[in-house]
Amino acid sequence: MSQSPLEPVGPELMSDESWPVTCPLHDGSPEAGPQASSVNQPLTILRGASDPRVKGLVCPAGHRFDAAKQGYVNLLVGRGSSVTPDSPAMIMARERVQSAGVFSVLTDALDQLAELWAPMRHPGGVEIMLDCGAGTGHHLQSLLDARPQARAVALDLSPAGLKRAARHPRTLALAWDLWRPLPVADGTVELLLDIFAPRNVDEYFRVLLPGAPAIVVTPRPAHLRELSGLGLLGMQPNKLADLRTQMHRRFLEPVEHRVVTAQVPVSGDSARDLVMMGPAGHHREADEVTARITEEGVDRVTVDLDVTVWRRPAGGRGSAHECDRGDGNP
Repeated sequence: MSQSPLEPVGPELMSDESWPVTCPLHDGSPEAGPQASSVNQPLTILRGASDPRVKGLVCPAGHRFDAAKQGYVNLLVGRGSSVTPDSPAMIMARERVQSAGVFSVLTDALDQLAELWAPMRHPGGVEIMLDCGAGTGHHLQSLLDARPQARAVALDLSPAGLKRAARHPRTLALAWDLWRPLPVADGTVELLLDIFAPRNVDEYFRVLLPGAPAIVVTPRPAHLRELSGLGLLGMQPNKLADLRTQMHRRFLEPVEHRVVTAQVPVSGDSARDLVMMGPAGHHREADEVTARITEEGVDRVTVDLDVTVWRRPAGGRGSAHECDRGDGNP
């Protein structure tokens, strides 16, 4: 990132697109410096004069965030994170699982729920979606393909995941830590996704439009049970009860709860990737996991998920900041 004052940007052009993203260097933090205002400043997209890809983001105060060559933008300059991002190997494993259709039942459910609870409000206008913990952006891309007027902001810590999410021309992929205040303007998001990711409830409430939905996906006890003794890390019990308690402060009760379950045939390679794409990928060796799967003869797995829809009330609820650690993105 460079922090020179706004000047002519050479071969780059300042886009007139409307994106509700804000500069993280205007939040009163030490990284912002003594001259930075604590008032949120909008970020403007820079695109190449002859290339439509994102080249960077700039704010009115002159803070500039350059895009990586893969198209995503790192907003965590000088801050870092205590959370370990998914490695390239984990992201590649997840991408193979998604390409194999293991979670197609979830993609279909998300498409249906989005159509039901977040119908197109502005025919011919722009709809903003936010995917918190987007990973590769697989499920988000399906929603975008069904909504040609929509744009999406994808937040994640993993560069390997973000470079895949950034491939969709209507996705702005940003490296960000969900435990921090989100770099998104108040009341601008019309659909929010949280799939096995940390849940920053107060921030979700802040960025959503009144009445707009947050769709949250959490694992049920039988999820991938065939792999539980083969390297897959154990899941916390009572995930749904914990989610209800956490979300109630701001969102009251879910407006819909759908159980998504299926028995899915898998190859040995897909079974290994299902283990290695999640938190176990930080701790397990792929060859060891493959040997265990071959020994047990795993050829199908159970997909067992709770999908809940929460609508942002018009009034305020609670105030204590809370963020729940997620489960690893499918």
